Amino acid sequence: MDTTERTTDTVRRIFAQSDVSEPKRGESIKVGPIYAPTVLIVDDARTNRQHVAELLTSNCLAEKTLFAEDGLEAFKVMRATPIDLVVCDLNMPRCDGLKFLRLKATDKNLDGIPVIVLTGAEDLARKVQALTSGASDYVTKPFDAAELVARIGVHLKLRRLQAELQATNSELERLTKVDALTDVSNRRHFNLQLEEELRRARRYDRPFSVAILDIDFFKKVNDTYGHPAGDAALRAVAAVCKRILRCHDTIARYGGEEFAVILPETNREGALLAADRLREAIEREAIEHDGKTLSVTVSIGVASFPHELATKPGDLISLADAALYDAKRSGRNRVVAAL
Repeated sequence: MDTTERTTDTVRRIFAQSDVSEPKRGESIKVGPIYAPTVLIVDDARTNRQHVAELLTSNCLAEKTLFAEDGLEAFKVMRATPIDLVVCDLNMPRCDGLKFLRLKATDKNLDGIPVIVLTGAEDLARKVQALTSGASDYVTKPFDAAELVARIGVHLKLRRLQAELQATNSELERLTKVDALTDVSNRRHFNLQLEEELRRARRYDRPFSVAILDIDFFKKVNDTYGHPAGDAALRAVAAVCKRILRCHDTIARYGGEEFAVILPETNREGALLAADRLREAIEREAIEHDGKTLSVTVSIGVASFPHELATKPGDLISLADAALYDAKRSGRNRVVAAL
C-alpha cells in the first residue's frame, strides 16, 4: 500500500468513528472552512507549532491560527480571544498540557472548546489522565499528518454543529417571547414580566406603571388600505415604542391592535409624561406602505403601583384598560390615568 492509499484509509477510519460524513472516494481530504474557525496551537517547540499550522492552512481547516508556548500562556489567550479548537502538546515546561486542562476547567466560558492533545506512544496513563481532565481527543507522536487532519476536521465540524444547535435553541427561546409581526414581546412574556415587576416593587417598596395603548379606528385602516397596511401600522407603532421608551421598559403586543408597556421605577406623573410623549411620536410617524403614506393615533390608559385596588398583576391591567376606555370615550388620541 503506497502513501496515498494509507492516508486515504486513515482518513476514512477516523471519519467512520464519528457521526460526520466521510469524504467520497477521489475527493480531497480537505475539510474546508465551514465557519472560519480559529485554532490555538500550544507547544514549546516553534518548529512543531509551525508544522501543525501549515497542516491547518494547507487543508483549509482554520481561518486563523494562534500560538502559545505553554499551558499558562494558552489559558490567557483563550480568555482574551474566541477559540474554536486547541491542539496542545502534553509535555511542556512550566505549565504542561494536564495543568492547562485543569486551568481551562476553572473557566465555564471555555466549556465546549475541544482540545486535542499530542502525546508520546508510551504515555498510556497520561493519555487516560488527559481525557479524564477534559481533553476531547489525542493523537500519538510522531503523529501521522492525515490522522491529525482528520481528527481536527471531525472536532471542528462537531463544534460547528453544536454552535448551530445553540443558535437554533436561542432563536426558539426568543420566539416563545416575541410577537412575530411586530418583534416586541408577546402577551405571555409580558404577563410574566408584569408578575416579576410587581414582586420587585413590593419587595423594595418602589413604584412602577403599566400603560395600555390602542390604535384608534384601526378597522378603518384595514378597510381603507387593506390588511397589509394594517400590519405596517402595527409594526410602525411597535418601532416608535422601542425608539421612544427606555431600553429597560417592557413593550408587548397585547392583542389585535393593543400594546402594553411596563414602566419600572415610574410613578403616575412620570407615566403620564412618558405616555403622552409616546402618543405624540406615534401621531407624527409617517407610515409608508405600497406607495402610500398614512398615519395613526393611539389612545392610552395608565395605571400605577402602588394603588389601593391593585393587589395582583391582573388588577393593574384592569385599571389601565378602564382608563383606556375613558380615553376612547372622551375623544381618542389622548392619555388618561386610572384614579
